[in-house]
Amino acid sequence: MANLQTIVVAALKAANVPCDSVSFVDVANRATWRVQFAASATAQDRATAQTILDTVAVDAAAMHVQDQKDVRAYVDAMSLIDTAKDLTTLDQINLIRSKLPVPLAAITPAQWIAAVKAKVDTL
Repeated sequence: MANLQTIVVAALKAANVPCDSVSFVDVANRATWRVQFAASATAQDRATAQTILDTVAVDAAAMHVQDQKDVRAYVDAMSLIDTAKDLTTLDQINLIRSKLPVPLAAITPAQWIAAVKAKVDTL
């Protein structure tokens, strides 16, 4: 599950605010949320960051959206072993599909990956 730090950092990155990290003294009190800016941060970057800290959605719905983004990013960056395991499973599924009384066409790896990404949007 996404956490507060993940959501805030993602919002800062989406706004192109150069930052190294964020911290929270009291998560229930936004006035205690802090951004550690990169050396290249401008006054405008700092103002943008403050607006984000004041307004970023951090409720359950926002965490769920971040979880979905995290799953899609994970699928895009899967390790070789995870990819091999998934494609081995796909090979077995395609074998079963080909042996049905009315054979079904094989599912391609691209279709498999697209289906996983689409499925996460329904959860």
